[in-house]
Amino acid sequence: MRTSSKHGVVRLSVAMGLSFALAVAPLPTVAFAASSTQIQAELDAAYSRLNEITEQSQQKFFELEDAQAQLEDTHVKMGQIEDEIAVKEGELVIARDYLSKCMADGYKSQVDFVSFVLGSTSFEDFASRIYYANKVASHQTDAIHEVLDIEAELEEQQAQLAEQQTVQEQLLSDAQQRYEEIMALQRDQQDYVNGLSAEVQAAIEEERRAAEEEAARLQAAAEAEAARMQAAAEEQARQASAQQASEETAQQEQEATQQEQQESTQQASEETTQQEQTVQEEQQEQTVQEETQQPEPEPEPESGPEPEDEDDSTSSSTSTYVPDYGSGVYAAIEYAKSQIGVSYSWAGDAIANQEFDCSGLVWWSFNQAGIYIPRGQRMANGRDNSMIGWCLDGGGWTTDQSQLQAGDLMFWGSSVDYTTHVALCIGGGLMIHSSYEGVGIDSVYYDSGSFVGGGPIV
Repeated sequence: MRTSSKHGVVRLSVAMGLSFALAVAPLPTVAFAASSTQIQAELDAAYSRLNEITEQSQQKFFELEDAQAQLEDTHVKMGQIEDEIAVKEGELVIARDYLSKCMADGYKSQVDFVSFVLGSTSFEDFASRIYYANKVASHQTDAIHEVLDIEAELEEQQAQLAEQQTVQEQLLSDAQQRYEEIMALQRDQQDYVNGLSAEVQAAIEEERRAAEEEAARLQAAAEAEAARMQAAAEEQARQASAQQASEETAQQEQEATQQEQQESTQQASEETTQQEQTVQEEQQEQTVQEETQQPEPEPEPESGPEPEDEDDSTSSSTSTYVPDYGSGVYAAIEYAKSQIGVSYSWAGDAIANQEFDCSGLVWWSFNQAGIYIPRGQRMANGRDNSMIGWCLDGGGWTTDQSQLQAGDLMFWGSSVDYTTHVALCIGGGLMIHSSYEGVGIDSVYYDSGSFVGGGPIV
């Protein structure tokens, strides 16, 4: 998705560059039009090929994740088989000890019955000796046979899983190699696209320069014609202005005579009015002096601004480094953050400060915080023995990334029964996970196939 966004920005930049060139150079292009058109067609084809390669790289990434998930399932199954074999071997030891005791009780001679029992070369030989000693019931021998059959079956399953693990490890290696090859091809194609983009811009720039030169030539010719027409218009305007000036002079002389007559009449009227106004003002002044004037109260002194309180508070910040983050869900988040930058584990290991696969990081972080959860994330491990099973049964399951809370687990894949990736939500629309780039923080809308859902595991 990020690659597609980058391609969109590149295509938008080219389109904007073309639009700008057409806006500033509207004149027809000449010698360079065919060249830029051809280069643009080649660029469009290169973009199409780049998009195909990008889709292929995304598919190879999903195949790589699927191979890793299958290898993880095999590791879990091998551990379960080994545990079952250990249990059956314990049952076999108990059964053999019991049969040996039966023989010892049956024979009262000086025979070393323990040596007799352990001296058998196979279980068939062992059962035969017991049978011919005629001291053990046949149902006891059948029970031992059943234990040995189960043990043999488990060993066969273990061998098959070991062979399956070898095949899956090879498939994982092949998938990783194909992913790296397609990514290298994508980088080469991107370089090729970038080179073509530069050629398109250069061709457009050359066309723009030629268009500007042609526009300048036409502009110079238009300016010369405009100057000629302007001179003719100015001469006509000068002649018209001279005639108008003569007419205006005669009119101004007539208006001046009329104005003088009006001013003389107006001045005589103003003098009469001024005399009358002077008499009225003298009468008003005498009246005012006779009236008793009350003293005006003195204004009260204005109060000054009160002094502001001084802020004697001080703030200080202290920070302490806590090596042990304690226990609980938020402590698990801090433990996960402490591993940022640690590389991805192709072998499915969970080793602090060294390597983690996706489920290993989540499992290790919760264990460090005192919360013990299943090691495997997939439903193939069993609903009661998988991270997704616990989340589905714990309540709070959601398929909306915006509803996730800090401490929730997040799963990607084709369905809840088949998931390929797990991460830990840390709040604020972010999550932490171990991807093929190592342990890091990404958006909860991280693109790793289809988002299945998420929720609290405890």
